[in-house]
Amino acid sequence: MARTKHFASRARDRNRTNATASSSAAAAEGPSATPTRREGSQGEAQQTATPTTTPPAGRKKGGTKRTKQAMPKSSNKKKTFRYKPGTVALREIRHFQKTTKLLIPAASFIREVRSVTQIFAPPDVTRWTAEALMAIQEAAEDFLIGLFSDAMLCAIHARRVTLMRKDFELARRLGGKGRPL
Repeated sequence: MARTKHFASRARDRNRTNATASSSAAAAEGPSATPTRREGSQGEAQQTATPTTTPPAGRKKGGTKRTKQAMPKSSNKKKTFRYKPGTVALREIRHFQKTTKLLIPAASFIREVRSVTQIFAPPDVTRWTAEALMAIQEAAEDFLIGLFSDAMLCAIHARRVTLMRKDFELARRLGGKGRPL
């Protein structure tokens, strides 16, 4: 019941705004095809008529902005809701700080470990236990989280909120993490 009242009042308000917009648009267009009465300098009434086929000087034929604004928008298309920039990012940060699961997918991480093993290890080392792979992945994620937090501190110290390559380089250099530069 409240729903129909709400829609009826919106339709009434929309009709009211369309009527005022169309009357103001008609007033803004200037002379029309109907004759108008004007007072002359001597007090006599004169009738003047201008054809509508030619637009007034300095105007385009396409119409005015007011007529475009007075057009009702399609009511069946609902505007999608969007959060302010940064709101979702902060929510994701809080979510991932609460969780204890690993963030890097296990299959792709294991694939990378095996490819690095083939490059650097002797040819007879080809097998890994599941516990060893999990320990390497936890250590790698811990290292990356520490590196990101140190790099973010460097960016904040430089009065920026955007992480840049130089922040990571400085964090690795100050913390002694990774290969030296």
